[in-house]
Amino acid sequence: MGKSAQLVRSLNKKLKSWDLKKTIKFSKDEATSRDFLIHPFLEMLDYERIDDYTHEYSADVKGRKGTKVDIAVTFGKKSPVIVIECKKAGQKLSDRNFKQLNEYVLYTPSVKVGILTNGLNWQFYIKGDSGLNHTPFFTFNIEDYSNSDLESLSMFMKSEFNINEIQEEAESIHFLEKFDDALFSVLNNPTASLVKSINEEMGGKRVTDKIAQKITDLINSISLKDVYERMVVEEAKQNSSGVITTAEEIKAFNVIKTMFAMSSKFKNSELERIGFRDQKNSFKILVDDNQKKCVCNIILKEKISFIEVSGKKLSIDDVTVSEITKHKTAIISSAIKNLK
Repeated sequence: MGKSAQLVRSLNKKLKSWDLKKTIKFSKDEATSRDFLIHPFLEMLDYERIDDYTHEYSADVKGRKGTKVDIAVTFGKKSPVIVIECKKAGQKLSDRNFKQLNEYVLYTPSVKVGILTNGLNWQFYIKGDSGLNHTPFFTFNIEDYSNSDLESLSMFMKSEFNINEIQEEAESIHFLEKFDDALFSVLNNPTASLVKSINEEMGGKRVTDKIAQKITDLINSISLKDVYERMVVEEAKQNSSGVITTAEEIKAFNVIKTMFAMSSKFKNSELERIGFRDQKNSFKILVDDNQKKCVCNIILKEKISFIEVSGKKLSIDDVTVSEITKHKTAIISSAIKNLK
């Protein structure tokens, strides 16, 4: 059994042995939620009170000296690397709570990760240039989790904690999540550079205000649908089997390929060796276009979809960044193995 599998098994065993119903019943306010839910969770990650984390850490927030942070994780050092904002069990975690957490992070330079929790739901945020990214890069629900969630959680175990790896993971997830929104934004409100590129492809030399407006007006759902259909036909021509590659399959491939590109574990020369082969009943991501070097097999059906890695079926609800990156560890491991 690999180390990752051992960690997942260990965490799962600890969580299963937890009498949550009883614990939640006695977590009546923030203090008891911290004692009965949050402390045991940190202990499950092998954090020791006093040695690894402390209560009521003083953070000099702008205009308020000595503001107390609920929990600061220092791992025995002088300054914290993680701060945790705690709420009552079951209380909805709000934007106001996030702003409170972010304020602590902004004025504590050593902090790299902020965690917002009500003991049941844990939201993990990474620190950027201007504070915490507003979207958590990982969420964990102790009442509803998968093996993939446990794999991600294992990064925060004391023995596995590596802030550089956590930052890389968070940046990769946020980058992938931003792509679709960015593409929509550019196409929905075309930039001058995009208009200029289209004008050049049309043989135009100078972009006047009139030409720019005409091109902008032509970038709409109708023209994009036509382009999409032409791309599908072109992809079918390039595929000798005649199988039509769907937009969902291409999206899955792009998410996975970008996931590799964002990881420090792959060289550019290795990325160039990764492609796909679409077949009647499967969509395989391969190394060197070799069937024997299959990174994963993506099966997308109406009722059930999954990513098959080394014979193991990993279910996904839909083709989204969050669903695919749940299985990041398995997919990356498979790619590394097949690149050798």
